[in-house]
Amino acid sequence: MTAQPRLRQLWQRAATPEGGVVVVVLVFLAISAWWLATDLRVVNIDTGKHLRVANDWYGSLKVGHLLEPLLGYADYPPGPHLVGAVAALVFGPSLFVMTFAHNLLFVPLLALGCYGTGRVAFNRTVGLLAALFALSVPLLMAMFHQFLSDGPMTAMVALTVWLLLASDRFARIEVSAAAGAALGLGMYTKGTFVAFVVGVVAVMLLRGGWRNWRGLVVFGLVAWAIAVPWYFAHYYQLHSATNGAVTERPGLTRWYANVPFPARASIENYTWYAWSLVNNTLYLPLTLFLAAGAGWAGRALVVSARWRKSYLPELLVGGFAGYLAMSLLVLKDPRYTLPCLVYIAVLGTWWIVELPRRARLVATGLLVAVFAFNTIQHNFRVGGEHRIALPGWVHSPIGEYSFVWVNDGGYSTAQPVKTGRPILNLLEGLRAQGVRRVVFDQSTLTFNGGYNTDGLTVLARRAGLPVAGTTPDAVKTPQDAWITRWPIADVHRRPCIVSPVQDDGTGLYVYRGAVPASIDRTPPDCPS
Repeated sequence: MTAQPRLRQLWQRAATPEGGVVVVVLVFLAISAWWLATDLRVVNIDTGKHLRVANDWYGSLKVGHLLEPLLGYADYPPGPHLVGAVAALVFGPSLFVMTFAHNLLFVPLLALGCYGTGRVAFNRTVGLLAALFALSVPLLMAMFHQFLSDGPMTAMVALTVWLLLASDRFARIEVSAAAGAALGLGMYTKGTFVAFVVGVVAVMLLRGGWRNWRGLVVFGLVAWAIAVPWYFAHYYQLHSATNGAVTERPGLTRWYANVPFPARASIENYTWYAWSLVNNTLYLPLTLFLAAGAGWAGRALVVSARWRKSYLPELLVGGFAGYLAMSLLVLKDPRYTLPCLVYIAVLGTWWIVELPRRARLVATGLLVAVFAFNTIQHNFRVGGEHRIALPGWVHSPIGEYSFVWVNDGGYSTAQPVKTGRPILNLLEGLRAQGVRRVVFDQSTLTFNGGYNTDGLTVLARRAGLPVAGTTPDAVKTPQDAWITRWPIADVHRRPCIVSPVQDDGTGLYVYRGAVPASIDRTPPDCPS
């Protein structure tokens, strides 16, 4: 076959809905790979915490303790950490390897789940549009630039929802078993996983699924067999963590500027994630696609008998159940409702195929443009921050009574930065001059100015230096380096480096072999 027919054949495959999904996934993965390879920062405390767990499991696997990730407990189900640990075992324990492993596995699964859900509920074109919508979401891009469990859980929810719908309300036993396997594995991504699929299962049962009891039993048994071992082994730890997440505590101030989260019985509580959806997750353009689809769905179910037998009720209830469950939790974060994305993506695009041809092409073109624009503005920091503000809008992380339509700052990440480079240079310099372990001063390098000891540990590992601890008693030998951070004006001595993370007048000071009794009277041991 000559080159020209091969190119024609490749184009024909790419021009199909399935080919389109592959192209969008490859674009997303290529940009993630570039971003992760370019970025060098002190990762935030959540990412650092999850990386620490993954490195623990990597160490266990490396010495042959294969069951330790399942038997041990580290606050979270071990699925996403195991993916990073296995990747580290094969390619080496680096931030890039572990985080990109999430991208390589879970981004295609997310696209497959959205495509499959759209195809089963409507048709192949809706599947393509739903996958395009999902990978256009700014918050999703941010999640796959960090080593967190929210992106993997979002992918596994989408995969499970697709297989549930494809089971024909449990009539297809083999597909029901696959859906049970997806649900069981999904429970290893995060404990709230079940909240995002329970609505779909309930509506399927009410709409005739209860008659297909064999498929239902197979689905339940497979999910139970996979998920229960870990949850049973850690029942007491999980019970305590669940109580902490659902018990309302008056005056809880873990949001911003000492502002408490809204009371559970308030309107503010149940609209919290609505404002977050617009201003942190989707931004206004994708929100308008969702609003059009939700409105179209409501109208279709009321006035058209054609749609009453469709999967629209499953999609609507599934998304609402996840939203409601997260609203009932005491602590809130924009990423907690991200697993609703499969419902949002399908409902936000199904209506496009119902339009006349010309309008359909325009709407599709707009969605492609949103994907391109969001990708550029989030990864390259283009466009600034712009919102439509209503009277009385609140300057808060979720921006109540306003509608963000572009925000190049993103959620925790935007364009790659190099703020960690001076710290890495410092650590590499210490290692070259004989330092064999470092100790980060937890009292000055945690929850303060963008630093955290887990994030610094990631840089130390990259420099080839183990971290001996975070308290003064961890400094034991002349080859140990104590690293602390102080205001330069208070110390009256030149620091080893001026703080690169935040321009706040502080610097990092290094002392070898002992912690000085007085920082301002002891010159630091900076590498030359």
